[in-house]
Amino acid sequence: MKIISGEKKGRKIFGPGPEAVRPMRQLVRKALFDILRNVVPESDFLDLFSGTGGVGLEALSRGANRAAFVDNLHESIRMIGKNIEKLEYQDKTTVYEMDVKNALEKFKLRDRRYDLVFLGPPYGEGLTVKTLRKFKGTNIVRDWGIIAGEVFFKNDLPEKFGKIELIDSRDYGQSRLVIYRKKPE
Repeated sequence: MKIISGEKKGRKIFGPGPEAVRPMRQLVRKALFDILRNVVPESDFLDLFSGTGGVGLEALSRGANRAAFVDNLHESIRMIGKNIEKLEYQDKTTVYEMDVKNALEKFKLRDRRYDLVFLGPPYGEGLTVKTLRKFKGTNIVRDWGIIAGEVFFKNDLPEKFGKIELIDSRDYGQSRLVIYRKKPE
């Protein structure tokens, strides 16, 4: 695995370790960042179900101010830490070893806010919808903020979760990228 673009372009990162980790294919990651190219620079980025950390690290390479990583697998957290160190992003990152549901509760209580959120949960467990519902009624995503996700292409997701509305959906093989935007009141 490697960083596709930005200041760390071409730098290799440690790839999937635990069997439960399904890293985003490079083609899909490139497509995601092509779609988000105008909103990544200077953003606060939240990478949920982080796996290798590749998506959040790509965001940093492309100019995000900060990135937070959340995963509940100890092996993934170790790999993310190694990748952060390898790319020298220690001063721009925070890593949380916890369940996404608990992390979102913590962020809500501490009034943590992000411009961009990426969800890359395991396929077939319904975690995308469950996680999107957790954002409803919170300020974790700033107004006009983006929530992007990678899901199995046969998954049909709701078009709205409160103020969070689907604005784009594209298929890449068996992966579907979905982009939601939080509208202000």
